[in-house]
Order: sequence, then structure tokens, then C-alpha cells
Amino acid sequence: MPYIALAMKRRLALTLTALLSVSLVCVPGRADNSRAAYEAMGIQPADVLSGTVLVAKVLPGSAHKQVVTVTTYLTGKRANHEAVNVRLDVFRHAAGELVRVYGRDFGEELGGLVGKGELQLVDLDLDGVNEIIVSYESFLDRLIEQRLGEVIFNRDGVFRTAWSGALDYDATRAARDVPRERRDRFHREFDFRNTMRTRGVTLFMKKHMIAVAGERLPQPKIVEETFPLRESGPR
Repeated sequence: MPYIALAMKRRLALTLTALLSVSLVCVPGRADNSRAAYEAMGIQPADVLSGTVLVAKVLPGSAHKQVVTVTTYLTGKRANHEAVNVRLDVFRHAAGELVRVYGRDFGEELGGLVGKGELQLVDLDLDGVNEIIVSYESFLDRLIEQRLGEVIFNRDGVFRTAWSGALDYDATRAARDVPRERRDRFHREFDFRNTMRTRGVTLFMKKHMIAVAGERLPQPKIVEETFPLRESGPR
């Protein structure tokens, strides 16, 4: 493991403190689903900082609902940047047990420094199967505050990321490390109504611009954004 300078250690310690301050939230799924999901993931409930467990249909062609979880938890690893992790897991019931059919480990993908995971399930294309919307905070740059998000579809039995990007972004403090044209601050929110009107072909979002190129706007400016999610036609 490469040497970490004292300043980096202090920053990581502060980040860990912030992550540990998150309280355990009530999960919408049944208690037995929560316990079974954490057991299937090999996570002790006492190590869960925040978690959402939802029971809904996310697999096309299935007559039963699945268990979808986003969990922010203590890993037990000594390195501060790996001490907290966020993961997404999808389980199906089989023979009285939960079988994992899809998962993402965001700490592993980004190299650590993640936290505060959140989960939504929304049927964006009105086909009776929910899409997965997951988000989490990234602390890779101490001067940039950002919450990253993904919209995940299942098509032909395969989960795919249809959109990914920053939902919250603030680089106005990173004057030395970020080019001026990227020193923005904004918040994105999903426009589910307009997205559903296209049956999930186009993702509509409202981008609330607070600062541009390091300069705070007199009043936030709302920009409508559109992103392709999936092709039209038979599904």
C-alpha cells in the first residue's frame, strides 16, 4: 500500500468521522428481509450505518418480487479510505433463501471514499418492472462535494447502467485543482413524469445551477436536460 502523507491521513480521518456520523435509517422492507439480506452479504447488522431494503419487481418475466438493497456499512478494514463502503445488491427468493442475482461494489469501483448510499425503485417505462436508481457520495477529492447516481435497467435479463452522472456537484472551492470552466455548483432532480411520458426512452432531469465557473448566480437557474435511456420500440 503506497505511503499516505500526513495531510492525506488527516483528510481521510475527517471523512471517516463524517461517514460514521450517519445514523441507521429505517428500512422500508420487512425486518426478516433486512436480516436475510445482510446475512447473504456477510454484513453484521451492527456494522450497517444506513440501509434501504425494498421488495419490488425488478426482474422481467418473474412472477415474484425481488429484494433490492443499498447498504452503507463498516468494512472492518484498517485503511481509512476503505473503512466505509456502499454496495447495491439484488436478490431473488429460492428455497427459502436469498440468492444474489446482481450487485455493485461502489467502493471497489472508485477506490474507496464513498458513503451515504440511497435507493429508489421507479417503473420509468411503465412495463410493470421497476428500474433501479442508486446514488452515493464520493469523497475522492476533499475540495469537491459530489453525489453520484445511476439509473439501471434490466433488459433481456441483464442489468445495464442506462445513465450515470453527478446529482449534486460543488467544485467552487477547488480553485487550484479544477479548471475554471468546471468550478460549477448544481443539483439535479429527476423529472419522472416527463420520463414516463416517453416510456423510459428519454430521461428528463432538472438541473439547478447555483454557480458557474466559480461565480455564484444571483438566483439559481433551472435547465431542463434530456438523456437517452433506451431505444424505443418493442421491449
